[in-house]
Amino acid sequence: MKSAAHITRVLVQHGAWVASEIRRRGWPHHLVHFYGLTPGDDLMCTAVLREMRRRGRQGVWMMTRFPDLFERNHDADAVVPFDERYERMVSWLGGRRWHARYDERDPVADRSTQPEQHIIALMCEACGIAGRVTLRPYLSLSDEERAAGRLAPRQIALHSSGLSAQSAMRNKEWFADRFQGVVDALRREYTFVQLGAPTDPPLNGCMDLRGRTTMRQSAAILASSVLVLAQVGFLMHLARAVDRPAVIIYGGREMPWQSGYSCNINLWTPLSCAPCWRWSACDNPIERECMRRIAIDDVVVAVRECAEHADELLTEDVAFIGASDADRVSPEPSSGPSRRPPTDVRRRRRSPTRT
Repeated sequence: MKSAAHITRVLVQHGAWVASEIRRRGWPHHLVHFYGLTPGDDLMCTAVLREMRRRGRQGVWMMTRFPDLFERNHDADAVVPFDERYERMVSWLGGRRWHARYDERDPVADRSTQPEQHIIALMCEACGIAGRVTLRPYLSLSDEERAAGRLAPRQIALHSSGLSAQSAMRNKEWFADRFQGVVDALRREYTFVQLGAPTDPPLNGCMDLRGRTTMRQSAAILASSVLVLAQVGFLMHLARAVDRPAVIIYGGREMPWQSGYSCNINLWTPLSCAPCWRWSACDNPIERECMRRIAIDDVVVAVRECAEHADELLTEDVAFIGASDADRVSPEPSSGPSRRPPTDVRRRRRSPTRT
Protein backbone atom coordinates (compact mmCIF):
# COMPACT_ATOMS: atom_id res chain seq x y z
CA MET A 1 0.00 0.00 0.00
CA LYS A 2 1.35 3.43 -0.97
CA SER A 3 2.12 5.78 1.91
CA ALA A 4 0.50 9.17 2.30
CA ALA A 5 3.89 10.80 1.70
CA HIS A 6 4.32 8.91 -1.56
CA ILE A 7 0.84 9.89 -2.78
CA THR A 8 1.48 13.52 -1.87
CA ARG A 9 4.81 13.50 -3.71
CA VAL A 10 3.24 12.00 -6.85
CA LEU A 11 0.41 14.53 -6.81
CA VAL A 12 2.85 17.41 -6.48
CA GLN A 13 5.09 16.09 -9.28
CA HIS A 14 2.44 15.03 -11.77
CA GLY A 15 -0.87 16.51 -10.65
CA ALA A 16 -0.76 19.50 -13.01
CA TRP A 17 0.14 17.28 -15.97
CA VAL A 18 -2.64 14.80 -15.17
CA ALA A 19 -5.20 17.58 -14.83
CA SER A 20 -4.07 19.07 -18.13
CA GLU A 21 -4.38 15.71 -19.91
CA ILE A 22 -7.88 15.13 -18.53
CA ARG A 23 -9.00 18.60 -19.62
CA ARG A 24 -7.56 17.99 -23.08
CA ARG A 25 -8.62 14.38 -23.69
CA GLY A 26 -11.31 13.47 -21.19
CA TRP A 27 -11.26 10.84 -18.43
CA PRO A 28 -9.38 7.62 -19.34
CA HIS A 29 -11.14 4.37 -18.46
CA HIS A 30 -9.12 2.10 -20.77
CA LEU A 31 -5.57 2.37 -22.13
CA VAL A 32 -4.68 0.01 -25.00
CA HIS A 33 -1.15 -0.62 -26.21
CA PHE A 34 1.06 -3.21 -27.84
CA TYR A 35 4.78 -3.13 -27.13
CA GLY A 36 5.11 -0.15 -29.38
CA LEU A 37 7.95 -0.90 -31.81
CA THR A 38 6.23 -2.15 -34.98
CA PRO A 39 3.43 -0.41 -36.91
CA GLY A 40 1.71 -3.61 -38.00
CA ASP A 41 0.89 -4.65 -34.46
CA ASP A 42 -0.36 -1.18 -33.58
CA LEU A 43 -2.49 -1.18 -36.74
CA MET A 44 -4.10 -4.45 -35.64
CA CYS A 45 -5.00 -2.70 -32.38
CA THR A 46 -7.62 -0.81 -34.41
CA ALA A 47 -9.59 -4.07 -34.44
CA VAL A 48 -9.47 -4.08 -30.63
CA LEU A 49 -10.62 -0.46 -30.51
CA ARG A 50 -13.54 -1.22 -32.87
CA GLU A 51 -14.69 -4.14 -30.72
CA MET A 52 -14.43 -2.03 -27.57
CA ARG A 53 -16.55 0.67 -29.21
CA ARG A 54 -19.13 -1.90 -30.30
CA ARG A 55 -19.45 -3.00 -26.69
CA GLY A 56 -20.01 0.53 -25.47
CA ARG A 57 -16.71 1.11 -23.72
CA GLN A 58 -16.01 4.79 -23.13
CA GLY A 59 -12.84 6.69 -22.35
CA VAL A 60 -10.69 4.43 -24.54
CA TRP A 61 -7.17 5.72 -25.11
CA MET A 62 -4.62 4.26 -27.52
CA MET A 63 -0.93 4.58 -26.63
CA THR A 64 1.28 4.39 -29.72
CA ARG A 65 4.45 5.51 -31.46
CA PHE A 66 2.53 5.64 -34.75
CA PRO A 67 -0.23 8.24 -34.32
CA ASP A 68 -0.70 8.62 -38.09
CA LEU A 69 -2.32 5.18 -38.15
CA PHE A 70 -5.09 6.47 -35.87
CA GLU A 71 -5.83 9.74 -37.63
CA ARG A 72 -9.57 9.96 -38.45
CA ASN A 73 -10.16 6.91 -36.22
CA HIS A 74 -13.32 7.45 -34.16
CA ASP A 75 -13.03 4.27 -32.09
CA ALA A 76 -10.36 5.75 -29.81
CA ASP A 77 -11.36 8.68 -27.62
CA ALA A 78 -7.71 9.76 -27.44
CA VAL A 79 -4.41 8.80 -29.03
CA VAL A 80 -1.43 9.43 -26.77
CA PRO A 81 2.35 9.03 -27.14
CA PHE A 82 4.08 5.89 -25.94
CA ASP A 83 4.98 7.09 -22.46
CA GLU A 84 4.88 5.11 -19.20
CA ARG A 85 3.36 8.11 -17.45
CA TYR A 86 0.06 7.36 -19.18
CA GLU A 87 0.06 3.83 -17.80
CA ARG A 88 0.61 5.12 -14.27
CA MET A 89 -1.95 7.86 -14.78
CA VAL A 90 -4.70 5.47 -15.90
CA SER A 91 -3.98 3.13 -12.99
CA TRP A 92 -4.08 5.99 -10.50
CA LEU A 93 -7.42 7.16 -11.90
CA GLY A 94 -8.94 3.71 -11.55
CA GLY A 95 -8.86 2.76 -15.24
CA ARG A 96 -7.64 -0.44 -16.91
CA ARG A 97 -4.44 -0.93 -18.86
CA TRP A 98 -4.73 -3.46 -21.69
CA HIS A 99 -1.70 -5.04 -23.36
CA ALA A 100 -2.99 -6.34 -26.70
CA ARG A 101 -0.49 -9.17 -26.97
CA TYR A 102 -0.78 -12.38 -28.94
CA ASP A 103 2.45 -14.33 -28.43
CA GLU A 104 5.52 -14.99 -26.32
CA ARG A 105 8.85 -14.47 -28.05
CA ASP A 106 11.96 -16.48 -27.25
CA PRO A 107 14.98 -14.87 -28.93
CA VAL A 108 17.29 -17.68 -27.80
CA ALA A 109 15.15 -20.34 -29.48
CA ASP A 110 14.45 -17.92 -32.38
CA ARG A 111 10.77 -18.69 -32.10
CA SER A 112 7.37 -17.28 -31.19
CA THR A 113 4.65 -19.34 -29.58
CA GLN A 114 2.15 -20.72 -32.08
CA PRO A 115 -1.27 -19.08 -31.77
CA GLU A 116 -4.31 -21.33 -31.47
CA GLN A 117 -6.57 -18.57 -32.76
CA HIS A 118 -6.13 -15.72 -35.19
CA ILE A 119 -3.74 -13.19 -33.66
CA ILE A 120 -6.37 -10.42 -33.75
CA ALA A 121 -8.73 -12.66 -31.78
CA LEU A 122 -5.98 -13.18 -29.21
CA MET A 123 -5.37 -9.43 -29.01
CA CYS A 124 -9.09 -8.87 -28.39
CA GLU A 125 -9.17 -11.61 -25.75
CA ALA A 126 -6.16 -10.07 -23.99
CA CYS A 127 -8.17 -6.84 -23.76
CA GLY A 128 -11.14 -8.47 -22.04
CA ILE A 129 -13.32 -8.80 -25.14
CA ALA A 130 -15.65 -11.78 -25.49
CA GLY A 131 -18.09 -12.87 -28.17
CA ARG A 132 -17.98 -12.35 -31.90
CA VAL A 133 -15.12 -10.25 -33.23
CA THR A 134 -14.31 -9.16 -36.77
CA LEU A 135 -10.77 -10.02 -37.81
CA ARG A 136 -9.50 -7.01 -39.65
CA PRO A 137 -7.80 -3.68 -38.95
CA TYR A 138 -9.16 -0.26 -39.98
CA LEU A 139 -7.64 2.90 -41.41
CA SER A 140 -9.64 5.87 -42.65
CA LEU A 141 -8.38 8.09 -45.49
CA SER A 142 -9.73 11.39 -46.74
CA ASP A 143 -10.85 11.79 -50.35
CA GLU A 144 -7.81 13.99 -50.94
CA GLU A 145 -5.45 11.32 -49.63
CA ARG A 146 -7.06 8.66 -51.81
CA ALA A 147 -6.81 10.87 -54.88
CA ALA A 148 -3.12 11.49 -54.21
CA GLY A 149 -2.57 7.72 -54.05
CA ARG A 150 -3.68 7.23 -57.66
CA LEU A 151 -0.38 7.26 -59.48
CA ALA A 152 -1.17 5.28 -62.64
CA PRO A 153 -3.93 3.26 -64.26
CA ARG A 154 -4.03 -0.39 -63.11
CA GLN A 155 -1.37 0.08 -60.45
CA ILE A 156 -0.21 -2.73 -58.18
CA ALA A 157 1.49 -1.86 -54.90
CA LEU A 158 4.44 -4.14 -54.20
CA HIS A 159 6.56 -4.70 -51.10
CA SER A 160 9.45 -7.11 -51.58
CA SER A 161 11.29 -7.26 -48.25
CA GLY A 162 10.72 -6.86 -44.54
CA LEU A 163 14.34 -7.09 -43.43
CA SER A 164 14.42 -3.39 -42.54
CA ALA A 165 11.63 -3.88 -39.98
CA GLN A 166 12.24 -3.54 -36.25
CA SER A 167 11.36 -7.22 -35.85
CA ALA A 168 12.87 -8.54 -39.08
CA MET A 169 12.28 -12.22 -39.79
CA ARG A 170 14.19 -13.94 -42.56
CA ASN A 171 11.64 -16.76 -42.68
CA LYS A 172 9.05 -14.30 -44.05
CA GLU A 173 11.29 -13.42 -47.02
CA TRP A 174 10.72 -14.59 -50.58
CA PHE A 175 13.47 -13.83 -53.14
CA ALA A 176 14.26 -10.53 -54.85
CA ASP A 177 15.03 -12.23 -58.18
CA ARG A 178 11.63 -13.93 -58.13
CA PHE A 179 9.85 -10.67 -57.36
CA GLN A 180 11.70 -9.30 -60.37
CA GLY A 181 10.44 -12.21 -62.44
CA VAL A 182 6.85 -11.40 -61.46
CA VAL A 183 7.31 -7.75 -62.45
CA ASP A 184 8.89 -8.75 -65.76
CA ALA A 185 5.97 -11.09 -66.54
CA LEU A 186 3.27 -8.51 -65.76
CA ARG A 187 4.78 -5.08 -66.41
CA ARG A 188 2.93 -4.70 -69.73
CA GLU A 189 -0.39 -5.26 -67.95
CA TYR A 190 0.13 -3.27 -64.75
CA THR A 191 2.17 -0.44 -63.28
CA PHE A 192 4.06 -1.69 -60.25
CA VAL A 193 4.67 0.76 -57.40
CA GLN A 194 7.45 -0.45 -55.11
CA LEU A 195 7.04 0.61 -51.50
CA GLY A 196 9.26 -0.10 -48.54
CA ALA A 197 12.55 0.99 -47.03
CA PRO A 198 15.42 2.58 -48.97
CA THR A 199 17.51 -0.52 -48.26
CA ASP A 200 15.03 -2.93 -49.87
CA PRO A 201 16.37 -4.52 -53.08
CA PRO A 202 15.33 -2.28 -56.01
CA LEU A 203 13.25 -3.87 -58.75
CA ASN A 204 13.54 -2.84 -62.37
CA GLY A 205 10.38 -1.73 -64.15
CA CYS A 206 8.71 -0.35 -61.01
CA MET A 207 7.79 3.14 -59.91
CA ASP A 208 10.36 3.37 -57.13
CA LEU A 209 8.93 4.91 -53.95
CA ARG A 210 11.11 3.04 -51.46
CA GLY A 211 11.66 5.28 -48.46
CA ARG A 212 9.70 8.15 -50.02
CA THR A 213 6.26 7.74 -48.49
CA THR A 214 4.71 8.19 -45.08
CA MET A 215 2.53 5.45 -43.66
CA ARG A 216 -0.61 7.31 -44.69
CA GLN A 217 0.74 7.95 -48.19
CA SER A 218 1.50 4.25 -48.50
CA ALA A 219 -2.03 3.47 -47.32
CA ALA A 220 -3.45 5.81 -49.97
CA ILE A 221 -1.40 4.12 -52.68
CA LEU A 222 -2.67 0.72 -51.54
CA ALA A 223 -6.24 2.01 -51.43
CA SER A 224 -5.96 3.18 -55.06
CA SER A 225 -4.28 0.01 -56.36
CA VAL A 226 -5.88 -2.93 -58.12
CA LEU A 227 -4.27 -5.18 -55.53
CA VAL A 228 -1.25 -5.50 -53.27
CA LEU A 229 1.60 -7.99 -53.66
CA ALA A 230 3.54 -8.53 -50.45
CA GLN A 231 4.83 -10.90 -47.82
CA VAL A 232 3.44 -11.31 -44.31
CA GLY A 233 3.87 -8.00 -42.51
CA PHE A 234 2.71 -4.43 -42.18
CA LEU A 235 1.56 -3.93 -45.78
CA MET A 236 -0.56 -7.09 -45.63
CA HIS A 237 -2.45 -5.63 -42.67
CA LEU A 238 -2.49 -2.15 -44.20
CA ALA A 239 -4.08 -3.49 -47.40
CA ARG A 240 -6.86 -5.10 -45.36
CA ALA A 241 -7.31 -1.90 -43.36
CA VAL A 242 -8.08 0.07 -46.56
CA ASP A 243 -10.17 -2.72 -48.14
CA ARG A 244 -7.87 -3.85 -50.94
CA PRO A 245 -7.27 -7.48 -51.90
CA ALA A 246 -3.78 -8.89 -51.84
CA VAL A 247 -1.58 -11.74 -52.95
CA ILE A 248 0.48 -12.70 -49.91
CA ILE A 249 3.54 -14.94 -50.11
CA TYR A 250 3.35 -16.89 -46.87
CA GLY A 251 5.79 -19.75 -47.31
CA GLY A 252 5.53 -21.96 -44.22
CA ARG A 253 6.48 -19.95 -41.15
CA GLU A 254 2.85 -19.31 -40.24
CA MET A 255 -0.52 -20.31 -41.61
CA PRO A 256 -2.96 -17.83 -43.17
CA TRP A 257 -5.72 -18.58 -40.66
CA GLN A 258 -3.34 -17.57 -37.86
CA SER A 259 -2.45 -14.09 -39.11
CA GLY A 260 -3.99 -13.37 -42.51
CA TYR A 261 -7.29 -12.75 -44.24
CA SER A 262 -9.33 -15.17 -46.34
CA CYS A 263 -10.20 -12.44 -48.86
CA ASN A 264 -6.59 -12.57 -50.06
CA ILE A 265 -4.84 -15.20 -52.13
CA ASN A 266 -2.40 -16.61 -49.60
CA LEU A 267 0.42 -18.74 -51.02
CA TRP A 268 1.27 -21.22 -48.29
CA THR A 269 3.48 -24.32 -48.48
CA PRO A 270 2.29 -27.36 -46.47
CA LEU A 271 5.45 -29.07 -45.20
CA SER A 272 5.90 -31.37 -42.21
CA CYS A 273 7.85 -28.62 -40.41
CA ALA A 274 5.25 -25.92 -41.10
CA PRO A 275 4.13 -23.80 -39.46
CA CYS A 276 7.29 -23.34 -37.40
CA TRP A 277 6.92 -19.74 -36.16
CA ARG A 278 10.70 -19.43 -36.20
CA TRP A 279 12.14 -16.02 -37.01
CA SER A 280 15.25 -16.65 -39.11
CA ALA A 281 16.66 -20.11 -38.37
CA CYS A 282 15.47 -23.07 -40.43
CA ASP A 283 15.70 -26.75 -39.42
CA ASN A 284 14.66 -28.09 -42.81
CA PRO A 285 17.48 -29.90 -44.70
CA ILE A 286 16.53 -27.69 -47.66
CA GLU A 287 16.84 -24.26 -46.16
CA ARG A 288 13.54 -22.34 -46.36
CA GLU A 289 12.07 -24.95 -48.65
CA CYS A 290 8.65 -23.48 -47.93
CA MET A 291 9.66 -20.30 -49.77
CA ARG A 292 11.69 -22.05 -52.47
CA ARG A 293 8.66 -24.09 -53.56
CA ILE A 294 6.72 -20.93 -54.44
CA ALA A 295 7.62 -20.25 -58.06
CA ILE A 296 7.37 -17.08 -60.10
CA ASP A 297 4.54 -18.59 -62.15
CA ASP A 298 2.57 -19.36 -58.97
CA VAL A 299 2.61 -15.69 -58.07
CA VAL A 300 1.87 -14.48 -61.61
CA VAL A 301 -1.20 -16.73 -61.79
CA ALA A 302 -2.33 -15.57 -58.34
CA VAL A 303 -1.98 -11.89 -59.28
CA ARG A 304 -4.07 -12.35 -62.41
CA GLU A 305 -6.72 -14.30 -60.50
CA CYS A 306 -6.86 -11.71 -57.72
CA ALA A 307 -7.14 -8.87 -60.24
CA GLU A 308 -10.19 -10.51 -61.84
CA HIS A 309 -12.09 -10.13 -58.55
CA ALA A 310 -10.53 -6.88 -57.36
CA ASP A 311 -13.78 -4.89 -57.55
CA GLU A 312 -15.79 -7.30 -55.41
CA LEU A 313 -16.55 -6.74 -51.74
CA LEU A 314 -14.01 -8.29 -49.40
CA THR A 315 -15.02 -11.03 -47.01
CA GLU A 316 -14.77 -10.18 -43.33
CA ASP A 317 -13.58 -13.11 -41.22
CA VAL A 318 -14.95 -13.50 -37.71
CA ALA A 319 -14.00 -15.42 -34.58
CA PHE A 320 -15.83 -16.20 -31.34
CA ILE A 321 -14.17 -15.64 -27.98
CA GLY A 322 -15.89 -17.22 -24.96
CA ALA A 323 -19.09 -16.14 -26.61
CA SER A 324 -22.32 -15.38 -24.80
CA ASP A 325 -25.51 -14.15 -26.46
CA ALA A 326 -25.05 -10.69 -24.94
CA ASP A 327 -21.59 -10.37 -26.46
CA ARG A 328 -22.42 -11.43 -30.01
CA VAL A 329 -22.26 -8.68 -32.64
CA SER A 330 -22.64 -8.78 -36.39
CA PRO A 331 -19.72 -7.66 -38.54
CA GLU A 332 -20.30 -4.49 -40.48
CA PRO A 333 -20.36 -4.85 -44.27
CA SER A 334 -17.05 -4.04 -45.90
CA SER A 335 -16.90 -0.98 -48.11
CA GLY A 336 -14.21 -2.36 -50.33
CA PRO A 337 -13.50 -5.18 -52.87
CA SER A 338 -15.59 -10.76 -51.85
CA ARG A 339 -15.33 -14.09 -52.96
CA ARG A 340 -15.92 -16.06 -49.81
CA PRO A 341 -18.59 -15.89 -47.09
CA PRO A 342 -17.64 -14.86 -43.54
CA THR A 343 -15.90 -17.67 -41.67
CA ASP A 344 -15.31 -18.64 -38.06
CA VAL A 345 -11.55 -18.87 -38.40
CA ARG A 346 -11.20 -20.96 -35.26
CA ARG A 347 -12.67 -23.77 -37.37
CA ARG A 348 -10.51 -23.05 -40.41
CA ARG A 349 -7.68 -25.52 -40.02
CA ARG A 350 -7.13 -26.15 -43.72
CA SER A 351 -3.63 -26.45 -45.16
CA PRO A 352 -4.00 -25.66 -48.85
CA THR A 353 -1.22 -24.18 -50.91
CA ARG A 354 -3.64 -21.40 -51.81
CA THR A 355 -6.40 -20.08 -49.61
